[in-house]
Amino acid sequence: MKKIVMIPKSLDDRHKCWRKLLEKVDTTKANGYAFIGDWLRAGERAEVEVGSLILCYDEVGSRKNWCPAVRVLKVGVETDLEEVFRWEGDFRERSWALAVRDDIAAILAEAQGQESEEGSLLAGLSDEELIAELERRGYTVSRKEGEQ
Repeated sequence: MKKIVMIPKSLDDRHKCWRKLLEKVDTTKANGYAFIGDWLRAGERAEVEVGSLILCYDEVGSRKNWCPAVRVLKVGVETDLEEVFRWEGDFRERSWALAVRDDIAAILAEAQGQESEEGSLLAGLSDEELIAELERRGYTVSRKEGEQ
């Protein structure tokens, strides 16, 4: 189900801001390019799916000592936008993407009905335990050449 929502305006008109309809987080990237999705225009309406996540990046503060502010908003059925994540750095911390990337990836995975790698039921098992369980279920397991 789609819903028309107002995309939030900039928190500080003196600085840069951008909005994205979050589709994926590339955890191999350490900057804003880690966040993949369609661009949205701040202060304008957009028609998006209920349950979608919108990433809001703003720079706030003085011209000399601005700091990054990152929010993730979820499109709801009853409420238009609900803030599900907020992070604000200080003027010395410009590596904002690394500070928020993994948290936002976990929020997106949960919203999309996926399990994050850390939350996987199999993440805590050793290779030997996995192999033993597969063999117990009747599977034959062999390693590729060159692997240990």
